[in-house]
Amino acid sequence: MSTHPSPPALLAGRGGPGERPAGTTPPGTVLHPFRGIRRSASALSRDRTPAFYVLEQRRGGALLQRGVIGALDLDASRGAVLPHEHVLAAKVRAQHRITRLVGGNPEPVLLACRDAPAAGAVLRRVTRAAPDTVVTAPDGTRHALWRLIDPGQQRVLAADLAARSVLIADGHHRYAAAWELRRRRDGRPGPWDRLPALVVDSARTPLGLRAIHRHLPDLGAREAAARAAAVADVEELDPDARRPPRPGELILVGGDGRYSVTRPRPEPLLRALDGRPEAWRRLDAAVLHCLFVDGVWRPPSGPRPVRYLHDGDGHPHDGEGPGSTPSRGTLVLLAPPAEDDIWRLAAQGVRVPEKTTSFLPKPPPWLLTYHHGHQTREPRNARGR
Repeated sequence: MSTHPSPPALLAGRGGPGERPAGTTPPGTVLHPFRGIRRSASALSRDRTPAFYVLEQRRGGALLQRGVIGALDLDASRGAVLPHEHVLAAKVRAQHRITRLVGGNPEPVLLACRDAPAAGAVLRRVTRAAPDTVVTAPDGTRHALWRLIDPGQQRVLAADLAARSVLIADGHHRYAAAWELRRRRDGRPGPWDRLPALVVDSARTPLGLRAIHRHLPDLGAREAAARAAAVADVEELDPDARRPPRPGELILVGGDGRYSVTRPRPEPLLRALDGRPEAWRRLDAAVLHCLFVDGVWRPPSGPRPVRYLHDGDGHPHDGEGPGSTPSRGTLVLLAPPAEDDIWRLAAQGVRVPEKTTSFLPKPPPWLLTYHHGHQTREPRNARGR
């Protein structure tokens, strides 16, 4: 379950995802300029002037993403930030430790908004100039940063975002850890009241949404299929077939076979999801865990180990992609959910199981650091502007 305060549900009857209903004044997304520490290939630059930071990511000249990084006001934005996944307490504690060790946050959370035209116009104007920092990743992605210090442009950008809600695309555990750090400060105000956030208008530069697959190292595919047949339709597939799963389908891949699992029986599904949100019946990850992993696949000795594998990652045993055959156990392939569905559920206050979504591209760590001490004192003996 989540370990941080849940933002209240947005008012019903609004026009579309990320848009506020006319005539209402709920909390908005409050973003502040901050003094960032920028990393280049050869040096660190400590900015003395608070700025918004425009981030653009390109690969092979093609634009992947453009957004703005600012310091998210946790309390003022609480009703506008929409988490969509549950978090794991151990990972929240780990992120809290990282924040304390670093003295701040080495990477922003990734937030998606919808249709922010005034902010988009500011970003396009800023990126016509040469960037202040450029870093090229090993995969060839070019990450460029521009400092936005013009007060007028800052006001336009902040006002546009203040009228919108945002979806946490990546960074649920960091967001929860920020609330935990704030709680441990006993209400004392300080830079820990804010969290660096990259806000991307996904209507203009769409985020990629990939599936997160599961690897069950101690369960063979044939046995998994046999057990699944008691509660769903199972079809054996051509072992050489490499098609991705369709929505509503799980594909089991192992050294002893390849199987398609679809159409769970209504009664076992309802029992498995008892007490869960009704919307979970249509979420493949929820059905996988509640009906199969914690149901017909669960051994008498206790929970079965599960490993997570993102699209594009190498396989944990043979170094190949998610469609490859694991050297042991079963790889469970899922189809990615639709972004509109995630927005709708988040606006209703429904959280999906952890590790359901993988939004891309993500901002690289250490490119821009939000250091708590740097916000409250003038840096010494360092480059900066």
